Amino acid sequence: MRGISFGLAIAVTAILMIAASSPTSAASFKQRDAAFLFDGRKVRVEVFRPAGDAPGPAALVLHGASGVGQGFYVYPFAKELAARGVTAFVVRYYDGLGGRKRKASPAIFRLRERVMKAAVDFVSVQSYVSPDRIGVYGMSLGGFHALALGAQDKRIKSVVSLNGAMSSHIPNSILKDMPPTLILHSGQDRILPLNRTLKLKRAMEQAGADSQIKIYKGEGHSLSRRAHADAVESVAGFLATELGAARPFAASGGGPRR
Repeated sequence: MRGISFGLAIAVTAILMIAASSPTSAASFKQRDAAFLFDGRKVRVEVFRPAGDAPGPAALVLHGASGVGQGFYVYPFAKELAARGVTAFVVRYYDGLGGRKRKASPAIFRLRERVMKAAVDFVSVQSYVSPDRIGVYGMSLGGFHALALGAQDKRIKSVVSLNGAMSSHIPNSILKDMPPTLILHSGQDRILPLNRTLKLKRAMEQAGADSQIKIYKGEGHSLSRRAHADAVESVAGFLATELGAARPFAASGGGPRR
């Protein structure tokens, strides 16, 4: 019974966390399922689209190494982006890797990059997306890929990484071409130490890239409820502003937290 109660408590906490981090209403966006093909494999995409018919900005939402899971680091962010006028595409990029067991392995980083490029291809041709206003947000492994996309794909106009870093195969020489970038990182992250992100920030500064950093002091790789809620607002606010969304500010008022 204690095991069942503990499991129930975790489930309730998860639901509360998602709800608390998503002050948006379902009426402010529409959700649908979509997919694109990569090497003959169907890659699922969940689309959170703002109301209205005119083409507008869009953002890829990239999960971490454990996948989408219960969605703490994808769905609240996607919903808040949509509420602010940015169509959010939650990309299940592991679908493109076939039966590989170690889908988060550094050895197949470049293969995952190919899936990401195909995802950008898919997003850019949607009739409701302005192809010159595409951004990307990623958490952990997704943050690595978000930053790598920003460094290599000229279609990406804004980047946010949460507890991620730049892949070692990306040379500092191309950081000067990075689009506006927001780096969010936990001060006590033991999975990916803060020093690695600080090194990236210094390299971007030296290259003259437009970058900002926000550190969540005392937080680990997984954020507390309060820090998570702040991250949702920070990510959505930054991307909505940089991509020129029609309503970049939260319904409660105020500007994006940077």
